[in-house]
Amino acid sequence: MKRFAPAIIATASLALCAAPAFAKTSWGGKPRPYLEARSNEDEADATVRASCAFDGLMTLRLGADIQVGEGKGEAVTVKIESGDKSAKVHGLSRSSPDSEMTGGTELVTDLPLNDPAIDILFSGKAVTIVTPDQKKHTLVDADSAGATKKFLKQCRGG
Repeated sequence: MKRFAPAIIATASLALCAAPAFAKTSWGGKPRPYLEARSNEDEADATVRASCAFDGLMTLRLGADIQVGEGKGEAVTVKIESGDKSAKVHGLSRSSPDSEMTGGTELVTDLPLNDPAIDILFSGKAVTIVTPDQKKHTLVDADSAGATKKFLKQCRGG
């Protein structure tokens, strides 16, 4: 046994020296275009939160400031109107990211970028959101500094 001990030690030492060094992992990525409409009042929740998703989809969160549903994952539908155009948006009711502070619940969904609701919501014109219980909220300054049109153009790859 004694003559094998140096061989075992030498083999173990060689294995330790040959072990690869582990580099730190770096995470990154390009931020997706994001748009939010929120009152400047203290502790206000957002009316609209939208981000460009993948494969021609937009992740949309609507109506946290006017309470859409109970926030328990139940199906909800809101109607959006602008001028003579309207569309329904179907999704699930979730607590808003600010719900601890605001109690907000909102409709959450992914919509194709060619959905008529997207064109209405981001037209740059005044938009009214009508909740299932008929609460209404109008975004009068719906295109502050061209933000909605710029956002939609970025989502569509323009």
